[in-house]
Amino acid sequence: MKRVVLLATLLAAIQLTSSDTVRASEGRWCALLNFGSDLSEDCQYRTFEECRGTVIAGFRGFCNPNPRWQGELVNVRPWRKGQNHK
Repeated sequence: MKRVVLLATLLAAIQLTSSDTVRASEGRWCALLNFGSDLSEDCQYRTFEECRGTVIAGFRGFCNPNPRWQGELVNVRPWRKGQNHK
């Protein structure tokens, strides 16, 4: 029984730390928010306008490009000889 619980915990930890989970929650822009003596980074914004709206809405701070952003995943279909390329 202990092995089953340990295995389930291990699999859950691996799933939670996968890069796809992080990529899904992060966007191109980070809002750096100032809460007095605490500085918080919120990197969920896909556009600068979304980020700016959060900063202007009452939080003191600014927007920066996300240093961890790697871009969107793009599925590229390989071009084959003899097919019309559009």
